[in-house]
Amino acid sequence: MTQGSNALATHRLRRTALACAVLALAAAQPALAQDANPRDDRFTLRLSAFNPSADLRLGLEGDATSDGETAVFSDAVDFDTGDEWRPRGALNFRISDRQSIGASYYDYENDQDWSFGGGSVDPGPGGPVGLPAVDASGRIKFAMASAHYEYAVVATPAFEWGLGLGATHLDLEAMADVAWSATDELDAGNAGFREGFDGWSPALHTRVTWRPADRWRVDLDGQYLNANWGDFIEEDGHFERAGIVVEYLVTERFGVHVGYDWFRLKLRDTYAGTIVPPADAGLSDIEWSAAARTQFKVHGPMAGVTFRF
Repeated sequence: MTQGSNALATHRLRRTALACAVLALAAAQPALAQDANPRDDRFTLRLSAFNPSADLRLGLEGDATSDGETAVFSDAVDFDTGDEWRPRGALNFRISDRQSIGASYYDYENDQDWSFGGGSVDPGPGGPVGLPAVDASGRIKFAMASAHYEYAVVATPAFEWGLGLGATHLDLEAMADVAWSATDELDAGNAGFREGFDGWSPALHTRVTWRPADRWRVDLDGQYLNANWGDFIEEDGHFERAGIVVEYLVTERFGVHVGYDWFRLKLRDTYAGTIVPPADAGLSDIEWSAAARTQFKVHGPMAGVTFRF
């Protein structure tokens, strides 16, 4: 009985060890397959349809001081320009296992029209006051092109983290036209507004890539630049961007992807001066300072196709 019990225990131990070995081998198969099949793509092209919405915020804050007393003022207005599909492109050329050159381009453009048919309002004594008919139209255009060199600080078949330095070109233009009809109190007229800038700036870049399986890829990347680095604007501020893309290769060279992209441009300009009232007003000089802030944010989903060679 003792020999039979020992044989049975040894048999069970061998079966348990064999089962553990099989489980360990099965669990290691994805990693082994990934290590044994590193991709040799040198060139990647992504073409996407981008559906961004844009938010524009204009703000003013400051203070005025006279005779030791200070008054603070602030105001802000927000504009939501809506969604519109736009093309987007990105390409990457891998120089070596750790070095690559990348470039991307996308833009945003939106037109808005607004009209008011006119009428009248009765404020009380004096009778009604006519309100003019108004037609207004506006447009916001934004384009960004960038190129960068990247070095992969961490490079494994399943995970990569890269840091890069490059150049980014920004082009922003805002315009508005307003026309109004004549009333008894107001002559017909029109007015226009144009504002914009464009230029180049150095930019920082980073990317994280995760490959959970041979045909799947997840990319997260970001950019940052300071307005003082380049020549496109004199105001203080910065630009920041982040995006995520999930890609699936249908074949060895063709894939599909979906993602989300977000970027924000924040600008700040300061002003200061002194208001000298007339001598007969009996008022002291007024020292004032103000900061004008602009924030332009674009974000939205995207989807497209990928070519790898």
